[in-house]
Amino acid sequence: LAQGRHLGSGLLPPPAAAALLGRKSSRARCEPLAMSDGGQKSGPLEDYQEQITSIQAIFGQFDHEGTGKVKVDHVPELIAALGRDLQIGREVARQLGANGSVDLVSFEEVVQRLKRVEENAPEQQDVETTTPLTLLKRLHAYRKKCESSGEYVEAQKARRKYEELRAKEEERQKRLVEQAQRQEMTEVEQAQKQQFLGFSAAWDKYMADYEATAYMSLERLKEQHSAEFAAFQEKLRTQPTRCKFSRELLELRRKQEALAKLGKYEEAWKVKEAGDHLEEWEMARSASIQNDSARRAEDRTTRQQEKALSALLKRIQRDRGEQIRHRQMDSQRLIQRNKNLKVDLAKKQHLEFQRAEAAIKSIMSQPEHAQRLLDENDPSFVARSAAMGELPALGRIKWKGPCLPEKYMPPGGVSKGLVRTRDREGKLMPGPPQNRLGAEESAQDF
Repeated sequence: LAQGRHLGSGLLPPPAAAALLGRKSSRARCEPLAMSDGGQKSGPLEDYQEQITSIQAIFGQFDHEGTGKVKVDHVPELIAALGRDLQIGREVARQLGANGSVDLVSFEEVVQRLKRVEENAPEQQDVETTTPLTLLKRLHAYRKKCESSGEYVEAQKARRKYEELRAKEEERQKRLVEQAQRQEMTEVEQAQKQQFLGFSAAWDKYMADYEATAYMSLERLKEQHSAEFAAFQEKLRTQPTRCKFSRELLELRRKQEALAKLGKYEEAWKVKEAGDHLEEWEMARSASIQNDSARRAEDRTTRQQEKALSALLKRIQRDRGEQIRHRQMDSQRLIQRNKNLKVDLAKKQHLEFQRAEAAIKSIMSQPEHAQRLLDENDPSFVARSAAMGELPALGRIKWKGPCLPEKYMPPGGVSKGLVRTRDREGKLMPGPPQNRLGAEESAQDF
């Protein structure tokens, strides 16, 4: 191309040939070859010459007036004819067009630009050779080719290889579905475990707060009781002790005073000693009575405080038991709900696996239509549709009964059962059409 203007003037230069034959040779390796050792295989030099000849013929179809150049608008079709993706051809045309300023480009420029585009987007190359559906499609095409050419041995081998690859791919897809379902079940179990741990942690915190509140209530009550008991004891200590003397002691004191007034001091002294002994005894008895009364009051206060503390402890224990019962009920309810969720998920996965198995068999039985479906739709949408059993029928054509064309006009002016009137010469008269009975009557009158 770099040395001549016409394609027929010579072979392609080595860079252009290498750039074009690189992909074609990779695609040729993926085509199903003869599977028996007795098949005829051409040599590498002859294959190379045949490919060069086919490339020159393709270039000759797009050569613009024998100038050795091609129009930028025809570059996508040229790239597609060479076996590349049409999207790559559009990208090459966009880069060569330079916003509409360039109309014609040489074949060498096309090849070099194609090489750059494919080098910049290596992940888009050989997409067809990476899918099992493409391999199945090629094996199916190879089997049909062998059947048409009479090579039934090769067709039998191709069918066996096709069935083997299809069975392996179906098994692999089933394993993927099972693996995804196990992963989903594992995620659900992990989520349930985290939920139960959160549930237990929340209840533990609640019970810890409850125990702390109960402990503080007990301590406050004990402090209150201690303060009340101390105040009661202080009141008993500061309370003045009054002793009520007996009548006998009072009589002795009056007798003592009367004897002292009469000057009978000896008798007065004896009466005084007797009164002192009696007063001392009565004072001791009064102190003993007061001590007994204080001790009984203290015992009574202590019993009241113990009753209040025991009532608080019973209330705390009762509330603690209710909280524990509520926790057990909530825990059992949560466990049962998680079990029901896992059972429902297992049933759903079983149905999804059956639908997915049917969808996999449908896809594997029609690889060409399935590949077309994957090309036209999002693979994730196809996967979800296959899992839900909503995958559209592949290769099914909707039957339409025999009918007239949409723009068909019946002759004679008949339209929807109505007839338009005619004049004496047979021409249609203007005006709205009439029904058939009215037309016959008007014709008779006429």
